[in-house]
Amino acid sequence: MTDPFANKGGGSAVESGAIPLSAPAVPGESTAPSPPEHLRPGAAAAAARRLAGIAAIRLADAPAAAEEQLRRALVVGCGELDGRELAQLRTRLVTAIAAQPDRDRDLARAAATAAACWQPISAADAAHLWVVAGRAWARAGRHAEAVTAFDRPLVTDGVGYPAGELALVRGEFAESLMRLGRYRQAAWQFTEAARLIAGTPAQRRLHADLVWSAAVARECCGQESEALGGYLRAAGLWGELGKIVPRARCLRAAAWLQLRGPGGRIRGPWWITVDVLMAELNRLQAAEPAAHIAEELARTRGQFAQMCAQASGPAGDRAVPERTDPLEWWRPR
Repeated sequence: MTDPFANKGGGSAVESGAIPLSAPAVPGESTAPSPPEHLRPGAAAAAARRLAGIAAIRLADAPAAAEEQLRRALVVGCGELDGRELAQLRTRLVTAIAAQPDRDRDLARAAATAAACWQPISAADAAHLWVVAGRAWARAGRHAEAVTAFDRPLVTDGVGYPAGELALVRGEFAESLMRLGRYRQAAWQFTEAARLIAGTPAQRRLHADLVWSAAVARECCGQESEALGGYLRAAGLWGELGKIVPRARCLRAAAWLQLRGPGGRIRGPWWITVDVLMAELNRLQAAEPAAHIAEELARTRGQFAQMCAQASGPAGDRAVPERTDPLEWWRPR
């Protein structure tokens, strides 16, 4: 049979070059094969954006699935996405983790990473994310990490929150400082938080609590005169709000500090402070008996007896009057 592709010289048409192996090159174009689509420049960024789009759709009903897609997007796009897009993806990851229960440690880590990404781009966004990290660490009981996170935006006043929200954040910062025994710094943060909302009708309860907390912190760090003034002021604020339990605790704390002055000397009329409190508790119990009032009345009578015994004892006994730990009756928010 005759080979239709054989040339007259006996060789095949391909061997002789009559039929080229490939199309002739176009002048100015490379003859190298094109790379696969997923390896072309910009393909990784496009894939990361598609994954982020899927995550946005899943966030409301399936935050765990959204988290998975966002983590994939960060891996895929890390080499091609610019700093702002990467920071935005990390912020979305924070949102996805925050929507899931019992993820405080993961949330704190993700927020801290996102804050670091935003730092050279937007100081305001970075500050907010450091606060998110601090709050999450505090909820997880990791107060050293919480203080480190809070310290970045709050010490430099880098958080542009409304006064009420900023007061809450400073209060949380101060509570973590208290847990670490850094009472002087905690007192300053509590005091600054209270100042932010002083005179705000909607924040009266928070204001009273912050004033009380500042007094506790000042007593813990040895600023007893300032603590005494703080307890009396907080007691007045709680009285205006009709909250007898915290008022009673503040007045008893004040009475102990009045009894325990420098060098064992009496600092103020502690007996009057306690007498006023007992009269108020007796009046409330007579008007409307309640278990919490009876409990505070019994506690006040017991501590009054201790104070009387110490005040009337020998001079050596009066030198350092006994007192319960100032943190014992303090209740963080």
